Amino acid sequence: MINVLELINRILIYLGINFGMYGTYGQYVQEILVYLIASLLILLAASITIIIVIYVFRKYMADLQQRIGPNRVGPYGILQLVADALKIFGKEDIIPDRADPLIFRFAPYIVFTFLVLSYLVIPYGNLFGIDLTFVNVKYTLLLLIAFSAIAPIGEVLAGFSSGNKFSMLGALRAAAQDLSYEIPMVISALGVVVLLSGTGNSLNLSDIAKNPWPLAILEPIGFFVFFIAMVAKMAVVPFDLPESESELVSGFNVEYSGLRFGIFYLGVFGSIFLASLFISVVYLGGGSDFIFYGSGYIWLLIKAFIFMFIFLTLWIALPRIRVDRFMNFGWKILLPLSLINLVWSVMLVALGVF
Repeated sequence: MINVLELINRILIYLGINFGMYGTYGQYVQEILVYLIASLLILLAASITIIIVIYVFRKYMADLQQRIGPNRVGPYGILQLVADALKIFGKEDIIPDRADPLIFRFAPYIVFTFLVLSYLVIPYGNLFGIDLTFVNVKYTLLLLIAFSAIAPIGEVLAGFSSGNKFSMLGALRAAAQDLSYEIPMVISALGVVVLLSGTGNSLNLSDIAKNPWPLAILEPIGFFVFFIAMVAKMAVVPFDLPESESELVSGFNVEYSGLRFGIFYLGVFGSIFLASLFISVVYLGGGSDFIFYGSGYIWLLIKAFIFMFIFLTLWIALPRIRVDRFMNFGWKILLPLSLINLVWSVMLVALGVF
């Protein structure tokens, strides 16, 4: 089995692009070039996936609400997103007079950059003999948690820098919501680390995904807490407190238009699919081969799309929870449950059950 990075390097050498022959610094340049190409591939794949998710969401929501959905531009409305993108990117990029122009401009790119980096860390499994693991260091679980935790900071900065009272309230809600779900999520992930501490590198997502037992069976409480935390992380109904269109107009991004608003919009659906991949890798075996060799990537996508439909159904079907009730839910229910799950993991290891 060949790693995707090695495959990219071999293709470059075959095309006559080989800086490695020029010594140590040339090897560094070659590695940087390989990672840049890998990042572009991830960006392209993530963009295509986000477009598919948006189209599926709009048609799925329309079907549940007994509507037709996009049906004018292209067959079955598949080109509606292209028309919407051209419309958004053609709009004027307005910066309010009271806004901090530097932070206001760069806040959306903080969200999108760390979203793409999070996709880069996910181990995608094996596809017909090609190992689709782009980053395989010891601490990929910590990297993914860190990248996914930094991305919401861009939303907070966007709200604070807009000079708008609704944006400010949205930023405050985003900060409070992040604290309420991040801590239980990290403690739930710590339960996985404890459970796999005797089986190898328990902080490596590839090793976690190779576990023969789905951890959702061994840690049902941790799986529940992690699932709820993922829903809160996406900041969609019932936990769309930073936006709350009926209360805060559009929340932290109310002053944004044009390209930067489009980046925030793409970030929402990108985080939905990222959360689906994250929970599939940690608790359901990720891209492990099943039935036949080389099918790991296919099974990972199947698991992720199942979770994606669950998340979208919750978005469509449930009402928004009140902000104070979500705070109570996070600190008084999710946090104690995550601690109970951690104790349960320690007991399983101490008793030699796993």
